Amino acid sequence: MKELKGIKIGKYYIEKPIVQGGMGVGVSWDQLAGTVSKNGGLGTISGICTAYYDNLKYCKKVVNGRPIGAEALNSKEAMMEIFKNARKICGDKPLACNILHAMNDYSKVVEYAIEAGANIIVTGAGLPLELPKLVENHPDVAIVPIVSSGRALKIICKKWKAAGRLPDAVIVEGPKSGGHQGVKAEDLFLSEHQLENIVSEVKEERDKWGDFPYAAGGIWDNDDIQKIMELGADAVH
Repeated sequence: MKELKGIKIGKYYIEKPIVQGGMGVGVSWDQLAGTVSKNGGLGTISGICTAYYDNLKYCKKVVNGRPIGAEALNSKEAMMEIFKNARKICGDKPLACNILHAMNDYSKVVEYAIEAGANIIVTGAGLPLELPKLVENHPDVAIVPIVSSGRALKIICKKWKAAGRLPDAVIVEGPKSGGHQGVKAEDLFLSEHQLENIVSEVKEERDKWGDFPYAAGGIWDNDDIQKIMELGADAVH
């Protein structure tokens, strides 16, 4: 059995190489993320649809029980409260925020997360080419893209390097991750898109740009952890 070693993402040390997924709309909020970080993994707060937190308490505009408009749906006040309550659980241990690139008001939500105290911004569902610009005044905030191919990582690294940054880590997801792979539904289970086949491709591309850690997403149990670690992943997601 391969020993599970901690990883460093930017300036933040994660004791256990487990990056909790950013499951949206109430799954990955203060209780889960705070508890994961407290126990040595990287807790990740979902940045999407925060208005629903605490029964719409922090939502600015509600009609028929639903938030109306992007600003109401992605509530800054709720984001602040979620992080505050997560910190009550994990203290000053690292906390991440997962923000879908495809969401409305992506740039604003990144700002909200940083103001709320996110140490690490994780982004998938598209290529977050502008992310280095969004965090340029916050050099301690680590930035982590989610990709499903070496080609996607190459595009990101090339663009980010031109902006003076590189990823502090990368997450690679296969079709079992529940994420957004950018692959047609009928092609998801082709062998070339399976996690065990794309981790080496992403690792090869990563090695061209630096030695930042990479985590593999779509993990079910310890057997999956051991298999993916044997293929060279530094962490699981």
